[in-house]
Amino acid sequence: MPTVVALYALLAVAIVIAITLVSLSAHLRKAYADDRARLDRAISAAERFQALQPEFLEYLRRIESDANALQKIALQIETAVATLEEAVNSSISGAAERQSRATEGLLDHIDLQEERLTKTLESLSESLRTVQVDQPVGRQQREDIDHSKLRKEVLRQGPQIRFSVLRQWIAVNALAILHRASRGWTTPNDLIANIPPYLEPEAEILNDSVLLIGTRDHAERLAMPLRPLDPSMEFSEWFDPALDGQPMSPVPAILMRASGHFTLLSKGTHSATGLPAA
Repeated sequence: MPTVVALYALLAVAIVIAITLVSLSAHLRKAYADDRARLDRAISAAERFQALQPEFLEYLRRIESDANALQKIALQIETAVATLEEAVNSSISGAAERQSRATEGLLDHIDLQEERLTKTLESLSESLRTVQVDQPVGRQQREDIDHSKLRKEVLRQGPQIRFSVLRQWIAVNALAILHRASRGWTTPNDLIANIPPYLEPEAEILNDSVLLIGTRDHAERLAMPLRPLDPSMEFSEWFDPALDGQPMSPVPAILMRASGHFTLLSKGTHSATGLPAA
């Protein structure tokens, strides 16, 4: 009886060991299957990576090529900037040199023009000294003066030169203009009819009292009273009475026109007894 019980006990132990071994085997088999699946996935990933490796290497080569290209472009830009800077510096230097030469040439030209103007005025003054200032200038007297050279010189200069010559001319012939005014006139141009046309004279009358004479495209005007001026007139401030012993010929005042207003640059003189009656 005890022997049977022992056999049953051994059989039970064997069964438990068998069940444990079967269970352990199943667990190991499952773990092996999982490891195999993970290994298969790893192998598949390695295969895909290996397949993509040439493309990856090509991409890296492209990146390296693009970097080299960008470096070359940067070098080209740097070279172009340096070239441009050198060209700009050279141009600025050349422009400064040309401007300096042009300035020197302009100064020489101005000096030459001043010298020619001085000679022209001297020639004009010498010629006009022969004109009778107390009578209108006659045709024969005008023909005796050689205006040809003077006309060419004046026309070749600008408005400032014409105005300077006009001022000299009126300084000599002011009484002739006043004589015309005393005989009656219709328009201001009647009073300046004897001024040489090449001086391009322009005239206007202020308040029927003051004659303004200028030249085209020039803002300065010469002012001459046509009759005695009332001290209350603003025009009277432009002139001082001629002192005893001074020449009877009036000295025109010099005005500057700007925006319809006149600015006195130089006072003139007048003699009340030498002006036509109002």
